[in-house]
Amino acid sequence: MKVEEEVFCLGRGDLEQLFGGALPQGAFIGPDPRRVLALPQAFIRRGEAEDNPAFKQLIPYQLFCFQERFFVYRRGGGVGEGRLAGRLSVGIGGHINREDAGGAHLSAAAYQAALMRERVEELVNVEGVVDRFVGWINDDASAVGRVHLGAVHLGVMPGVEACRALGIRGEGEDIHPLGWWSMTEILAQGERFEQWALLAVELVARMDWSPLGDSRC
Repeated sequence: MKVEEEVFCLGRGDLEQLFGGALPQGAFIGPDPRRVLALPQAFIRRGEAEDNPAFKQLIPYQLFCFQERFFVYRRGGGVGEGRLAGRLSVGIGGHINREDAGGAHLSAAAYQAALMRERVEELVNVEGVVDRFVGWINDDASAVGRVHLGAVHLGVMPGVEACRALGIRGEGEDIHPLGWWSMTEILAQGERFEQWALLAVELVARMDWSPLGDSRC
């Protein structure tokens, strides 16, 4: 019998204490993921976690950009989160599970490894990407968002050739690349995108680029 996946979760009440009150809605700047990982942790069967808003499933959500353009794809009908099938997105995201933590407390290093695992499971030719944590996404207005918390990471591509080489791994999830879009193009077709994608792009538009020097997207 197949054992149901156990996903990494944080108590909503614990998060609210850290964030200083009710979780903000939408896209917002907040504490570094390392501070979130210091909260009490739980691994809950995914089927239960999807119906329990007392917990938030932490999702590292990473997008990729270069010279003010973002890598866009469409989710097919076979994606793991069926409620998002058919939507466009800029974000590669996935659950952290008990195996990522090695059966123990999820450390900052294990969190980063889970982020990279998700990246290489879905994409090819991701070498040389400059990674930076941007902020948080919380959207309690939707059934999906009510039980998830997004930690947004930006992957800045090292050059034009890297953008051309970036692609979807054939044996990965059912997603289909649509190329590199400007923020204007994304917002013009906003009704086709998943809400998290629009919120993540909003965060990138507000971020401080100075630590990245000439790597601005």
